[in-house]
Amino acid sequence: MSAQNHPTTNTPTTAKAVKTGFNADQPRRISIDDFLNQIQQERGIDPLPLEQELLLKRVADGGHSGQFLADAFLSAYRKNVPFNHSLFELINLDAEGFRLFHQVIHIRYVPGWKDDSLYQIEKQINAINKENN
Repeated sequence: MSAQNHPTTNTPTTAKAVKTGFNADQPRRISIDDFLNQIQQERGIDPLPLEQELLLKRVADGGHSGQFLADAFLSAYRKNVPFNHSLFELINLDAEGFRLFHQVIHIRYVPGWKDDSLYQIEKQINAINKENN
């Protein structure tokens, strides 16, 4: 194999370190805790774990907020389950309901979530909805 010349200078091309526009330095090491803190900071919120018993109580109590929270959970848990409410309706929730809504929409962003636990909540909400209708 013969050596090639540089296309514009017509000088022989040799192997050498090339600086690119990309970060050519070794990636810095970061602890998992620092990484998770960085991600939370970028999201702008600290997701809270779902208060499961309180959610189920609010759903069982019924009314607009109970149905709103039930529908929010079912839509957040299952793909292709529409949430047929306007987000403007959040104004109808009290502080506890508002907090629960945020917990619901972040159920998969809280470390340690388990699908089986979420599935059990879904079953309980469906049972409550069946009772209330």
